[in-house]
Amino acid sequence: MNYSAKTITLFSQPYLDTYNQCYKNIVTINLPPQGPLTQFVRRVNFPPLSKFKQPGPCSRLKMCGLALVSLENNCNKCSNLMDVDEIPDLFSFLLSNGYTIDTSITKMLNNSDIRFQTENANKIICFITYNA
Repeated sequence: MNYSAKTITLFSQPYLDTYNQCYKNIVTINLPPQGPLTQFVRRVNFPPLSKFKQPGPCSRLKMCGLALVSLENNCNKCSNLMDVDEIPDLFSFLLSNGYTIDTSITKMLNNSDIRFQTENANKIICFITYNA
């Protein structure tokens, strides 16, 4: 996709950090965003979380996607993908830079009977809209 979306979804997704040899929950997005957030988006490979979770003909396992890099960006050699612990700082950045956190859509999906069955075990954090 070569377009940027005005409304995007933020997810928490388990990630195998092969550099530091650990698992962490990172912040991913579904589409390239508009506005200042674009400078913090990076396309990344998602290594399988275990040898039992491999892509196959019936698996919807995503092998790559869009992730946010840390707002701190102070680590030169390590994986600088945004950890879910940075969500309060991310929300401050978003609200200060023309984004709206759409709680109504987030609540609607979290309260509905629809459950997203994803092989990556990602969870919706929220929907955001850029108001430029």
